[in-house]
Amino acid sequence: MSATLSGLSANTTYYYKAFVTVSGTGDHSSESDTFYGDVYSFTTSAASTVTTGSASNKTSSSATVSASYANVVVGNYAPQDVYFKYGTSSGNLNQTAYYTGSITSASGSFSVNLESLNANTTYYYKAYMEVWNGSEYVDISGSVQNFTTDAVPQLNTNYLEDYGMPDVSGLNTSLRQSGTYSDRDDKWYSYNTSNNKRQIAVHTYTTGSPTSSETLNYVVLYDETKYAPVWTYHVMNTYYWPDNNAGRNDSWTDDPAISLTQQGGLDNASTVGYSRGHLVASDYRQTNVKQNKQTFYHSNQAPQWQNSFNSGFWSTLEGRVKTMTPSGTTTMLYVITGVLYEGTVSNNQVTSSTVPTKSSGSLSVPIPSHFYKCIMKCTLNGSGEPTSAQGIAFIYTNEAHTSGSYYDSTYVTSIDAIETRAGFDFFANVPTSVQNSAESNTSHTWFTGVSSQNSIPGVNDKSWGSF
Repeated sequence: MSATLSGLSANTTYYYKAFVTVSGTGDHSSESDTFYGDVYSFTTSAASTVTTGSASNKTSSSATVSASYANVVVGNYAPQDVYFKYGTSSGNLNQTAYYTGSITSASGSFSVNLESLNANTTYYYKAYMEVWNGSEYVDISGSVQNFTTDAVPQLNTNYLEDYGMPDVSGLNTSLRQSGTYSDRDDKWYSYNTSNNKRQIAVHTYTTGSPTSSETLNYVVLYDETKYAPVWTYHVMNTYYWPDNNAGRNDSWTDDPAISLTQQGGLDNASTVGYSRGHLVASDYRQTNVKQNKQTFYHSNQAPQWQNSFNSGFWSTLEGRVKTMTPSGTTTMLYVITGVLYEGTVSNNQVTSSTVPTKSSGSLSVPIPSHFYKCIMKCTLNGSGEPTSAQGIAFIYTNEAHTSGSYYDSTYVTSIDAIETRAGFDFFANVPTSVQNSAESNTSHTWFTGVSSQNSIPGVNDKSWGSF
């Protein structure tokens, strides 16, 4: 004989014995006797449990939530759905995030990364598992927990102190004036420097910006004697500078923030083999048409050899920068692009200290010997301060480059090396605790994704390619 016992408690020892009662017959029908078996015991299984854990890796738009579990059946009756329900109210967990891994042990843990969250918002969440109870699948769950996403780090509005900016203290900058250019949604600022042939222009935009105030578009140091910028500074991040594929406008015009004359540069560039090479690429600013138009100021271009350079390695490098653009609000890609005038170049070498020129109307426009790009990727804390950084730099002679790759050792160097050549301290406001190692780095792997790399020549060696 057998019997099914129900309503038992989990993880409990029960004792039992069998018995048979035998009734009398005939004259002994009123008599009976009971026979008992031995006493045995069994212990019920522990109950399956889920415990909702804490949240980690919190940012302004994401967080990782975790849970632990115990005493679940695995194998043929492994848990079915494993997930979290979450929402902005403890009584309305209206969103679901599933765990996609496998549950192969009776006890363990699982976690899920929640994305696309709102900044500075409290979220409530609860862990669930659909487990086998011996006869059917049932849902078990943990308790409701909560976390608050980080606030969005505010961008620095003192633009000359932005983390990626070069050090301009030696230029003795002073605000000359500010203004607006509505056709380009540009609230601009103009700064004089101690060199009366150089000015700094700051360009900002508002339309399409995710912040409530103006957002930095880019900064340029313009040199009237070169009819070109010395360097530009801008930041890449898809949250603050979203790419809406606004298109290329090609409406070149003078920079309203530059009062110096002769901004036109090499007007006939294409007729002598050059192009108006953007320093801040048009493709980097695609939030809207007006924002893009700001990249077509004359202050943002220099004569750049077109075939197999502007259309070759330089274009490829620009594309890689865009590919490496971070999302979210805790990582920024700071980019400084500039030109050098070290003389005449040929076959990746400086062959003469004489800077060549090209005629453009009444002007003799100097031709840069090199174009360079310094890149620093910084991770920010909740206060918007860099806590880690990676850096690399690329520099090319301003001529055709018909073989190899844009990341060959001929063209890759350190930020420190470019600073030595250009005479500027780049990324000056990044804390030195993370800045120094990033600026001395010569391995491009973190940026290009390519592991192989030849040795890098010394910083003062002018005989090799990019110098």
